[in-house]
Amino acid sequence: MLDQSSLAVYRYAVSHPGWTVSDASEALGLTTRSLQKAIAQLTERCLLVPAGGDLAGYTAVSPDVALAELVDPDERALLDLRSRIGAKRRELAGLIPTFAAASRQASTDSAVEVLEDPDRVMRVLIEYARSASECVLMSRPGPGANADTQEESVQKDIDLLRQGVQRRTLYHASIRDHVPTRRAVEAVTAAGGEFRTLPHMPLRTVIFDGKVAVIPRGRTPDDRAGLVIRDPNLVQIFVRMFDFAWELGEPFLAEEPQSNQLTSTQRSILRALAAGNPDDVIARRLGISVRTCRRHIAKMLEDLGAESRFQAGIKAHRAGWI
Repeated sequence: MLDQSSLAVYRYAVSHPGWTVSDASEALGLTTRSLQKAIAQLTERCLLVPAGGDLAGYTAVSPDVALAELVDPDERALLDLRSRIGAKRRELAGLIPTFAAASRQASTDSAVEVLEDPDRVMRVLIEYARSASECVLMSRPGPGANADTQEESVQKDIDLLRQGVQRRTLYHASIRDHVPTRRAVEAVTAAGGEFRTLPHMPLRTVIFDGKVAVIPRGRTPDDRAGLVIRDPNLVQIFVRMFDFAWELGEPFLAEEPQSNQLTSTQRSILRALAAGNPDDVIARRLGISVRTCRRHIAKMLEDLGAESRFQAGIKAHRAGWI
């Protein structure tokens, strides 16, 4: 910004054509040094130009004219830069189809692709789910997702079913007591999806159209990398494993067993109790609340006529429950 002295000199120059430094010094009360500094600032901004000819002073220039003088070279340089950027963009954009085709071919040729980034694994799953045309088979051990995640998943599953894509999912039996999952299963089942449960789950697996299988690498407990399997022989092995597990499974929404029988969740709780696990650990592993876990335990103690958990374990074993 111009300082006060420079503004005063500019106003004086506009209203006094043909002015000189001595005239301005006398009129404004500024020293010669202050005037020279102001003149330098104004000249730098193209607001003053030498008068020319035999005149010793300076001529004031309109701000509009000064702006054009200052900006025009930059605008010309900017237009030139934009032109060069556009040419490079067009040149490289022409290579995008070539790169995409080569990438797809490389992926197709790769029997097993390792994806180290979990986000990349998720993007691959979404991509294959969108392009599925026949069936999606999923084996899902572990706890259920929260209600928000389930809501999003339900809509995607229903969209697939409307497109004629068969949808089968295997859950761990303990997930039957997980309310968000149960509601999601009811909604997707109504649209044509199929769900079954097993007390012991095979490997987490997603199979698309019998052509691609995605599984966790699982090298260590913290390993979050995924394997994308495209070899048709390997994929068919996973399909057969899934079909075998599916035949052993029970319908997710099957009727509750009679009072003298155990649910799969209760069997899992009894096994965990026999292994010495506390209630909170059992609840966390089964994806249920501690209160629900304790309610199951109390019901089993009552049905068995046991006075302690230890006694319940003995009686359950004798009854063939575990």
